[in-house]
Amino acid sequence: MKLEHLVSIVLVAVTLLVVVAFLIAIIVELRRTYMRLITILGAVGETIEKTDGLDNLVGGIANDLAAGQSALAAAVDRLEQRLGGGATTNGAPEGGSVSVSQPPPDTRGDVFSNY
Repeated sequence: MKLEHLVSIVLVAVTLLVVVAFLIAIIVELRRTYMRLITILGAVGETIEKTDGLDNLVGGIANDLAAGQSALAAAVDRLEQRLGGGATTNGAPEGGSVSVSQPPPDTRGDVFSNY
């Protein structure tokens, strides 16, 4: 066998060893990542179990906010009706020109709004 053949075989073997070492390193890193994900998902599961009872509480708060929002809208309507009657102070409208817009009706269901 010629020297060139022997060198080629050795270079192919070294190349295979490098590729195998690289693949083993990838497998080890993927295993570490998998174990971290298992730990994180376990913590997420525990958090979900602990917060399951909060749905009723959050729903109650949402209902209270919606009731407060509708009461505030009703108060604004009454104020607009009073100001719309032409109440003036020294010939000028009270507080200057007041423009209060009514928020659009909530058609999105159980969603909070900024109104």
